[in-house]
Amino acid sequence: MVDPAEGPAGRGGGFAVLTIQGLEPDTITETMYARMPTPEEAGTLELPAGEPVMILNRATCTASGRVVEFARGVHSASRFAWSYTFKIPD
Repeated sequence: MVDPAEGPAGRGGGFAVLTIQGLEPDTITETMYARMPTPEEAGTLELPAGEPVMILNRATCTASGRVVEFARGVHSASRFAWSYTFKIPD
């Protein structure tokens, strides 16, 4: 479930804050892979024995290649879904 309330960064979120500071996001690279969880992850996520996790790493960069945001998510594999929509270039 996603909380519809506006976050502390305000309208435009963290990307607007970065842009105001001269660090406008230009590209995002996301990498996903599966692995077995650490004991701590298994406990936190209340995973059954033998269930893998999906790792989602996201790096947001400026046009010059400077990383201005990095996020990592650890998700239960049986409850993980990701969907992308891309514009087809001319």
